[in-house]
Amino acid sequence: MKKLLLLPLLAVFALFVSCSDDNDSNLPEVKSEVFFGNLLFNGSSVAEDVKCGVDIVGEYASITLYGVTFAPTMPAMDIVISALDCKKSGDNYVITGKSVIPTVMGAPMDRYLMTTVEASLVGDKFVLNTVTAMGTIGFSNTIVNIKPVGGSAKNYKGSLVVGDFTKEDVVISVTKNGNTVDVLLNDVKFAANMPLVLDITLKALPCTVDGANLSFAAENVEPYMNTETETAPQYMFAAVNGAVNAGELSFDARMADDLAPYVAGKEFVFNGYEIAE
Repeated sequence: MKKLLLLPLLAVFALFVSCSDDNDSNLPEVKSEVFFGNLLFNGSSVAEDVKCGVDIVGEYASITLYGVTFAPTMPAMDIVISALDCKKSGDNYVITGKSVIPTVMGAPMDRYLMTTVEASLVGDKFVLNTVTAMGTIGFSNTIVNIKPVGGSAKNYKGSLVVGDFTKEDVVISVTKNGNTVDVLLNDVKFAANMPLVLDITLKALPCTVDGANLSFAAENVEPYMNTETETAPQYMFAAVNGAVNAGELSFDARMADDLAPYVAGKEFVFNGYEIAE
């Protein structure tokens, strides 16, 4: 009799275990990862060793950029991009979103509206790209940072005028390499409301030397942005001119007319004096 009673109990137990296993298989996948890499603006690195968190629950994901700042005087802040769609393919993930309003320090931030969000997680490599009214903002832990090298540079400090915007205490470095010069514009902004500053390098500009003075000029120059090793044609300069005379640098440049509206035809004018390194 005991054996007969035990059989139904075993059947119920087996059914319970089977149901439990089915429920577990239907539970959404939960995955959390933390990466350290480069903060990007318009495809160029503007900060290194930035922390980025990725949280996935089933078909949804959220991305957090920690301690982000877009200018030297701007306080660091955490940016959370949530309610994103997530699709898994093998061990890889594709994360997307449209018209996403991120939260900054816990509050929605409409002015950072992201019209599109695209991200991929492939193994331990994570890349994020978002499109905002200010430009593209992203993250990548796949970039190898290469520090620029070259000859002895001379630095000039002065005011940089871009359109109707003036930035004081800008430093431009001029490095002579034989019959050419490299010109580095440090911490440049195109407008007062631009959230990030950029380093722009114009390489191998033909120059003419006259004693301690020199002049340089070039057309259709593709710049290097920040520490990137490839040129950025989306910031093409149609014309670049400069001269160093008695320790003073005068520099002017004009961006091409067929670029994105926020940079097309921008004119740069700089005047400054040589400073000690």
